Amino acid sequence: MKRFYKNVSIENVSSEWKILLDGKIVRTPMRSELTIPTEKLATAIKTEWQDQNEMILPDTMPITQMMMTIIDRIRPNREKFANEALGYLDTDLICYFADEPEIYAAEQKKHWLPILNWLRDFLKCEILTTNALAALTQPQPTHKVISDYISNLDELKFSVLYLTTLTTGSVLLPIAFIENAFTESEIFEATLAEDLIKDKIYLAETYGISPDQERRRKIVRDELSGSRHFLDLCP
Repeated sequence: MKRFYKNVSIENVSSEWKILLDGKIVRTPMRSELTIPTEKLATAIKTEWQDQNEMILPDTMPITQMMMTIIDRIRPNREKFANEALGYLDTDLICYFADEPEIYAAEQKKHWLPILNWLRDFLKCEILTTNALAALTQPQPTHKVISDYISNLDELKFSVLYLTTLTTGSVLLPIAFIENAFTESEIFEATLAEDLIKDKIYLAETYGISPDQERRRKIVRDELSGSRHFLDLCP
């Protein structure tokens, strides 16, 4: 889309902030007003609109896109999405350890055990792990604790948790991420522990990686990077 505006401004209305393009309020794809809960977030979104050149490129506006997703998709479906995120608990990525090959098992332990230990201390609940192929069922009290945690998140952090759960295949990793207990890099390496170790096995430095691996890594890296930036702008 060609840039159709000259001036970008923000306006405070009833404790919310709105983005104005030549004095007109920006709307989401579903035609809701783009309302923002904090001035810090609104200023970042204003900058994204100001930085557009002749063409408006949505991919260069991650904070705008995140807020629009929250307003159009996540806000009206929060209960459904909360249940969907909680549904990852019994099949959570970091609860299923390999026995062999040993190189995979060692890499999983290296990246997952510190996070699991932190989660148990932080959430004050039991988190089961397994080396078997059969699916786990986490204890009911654990489901309750994590359900309560999700319910108590504000809208912005809940949105990061939900989207990061879809990206990582884990509802536990996003908790550690949101609470800033582990770095973006550590969450990335935990998400792709098995995939990254293949670089050593198959001499990726010499032969490279497959397009699918490259694409998957970029998706995870971009999602985590965008989410961290968004969280840094949250209250």
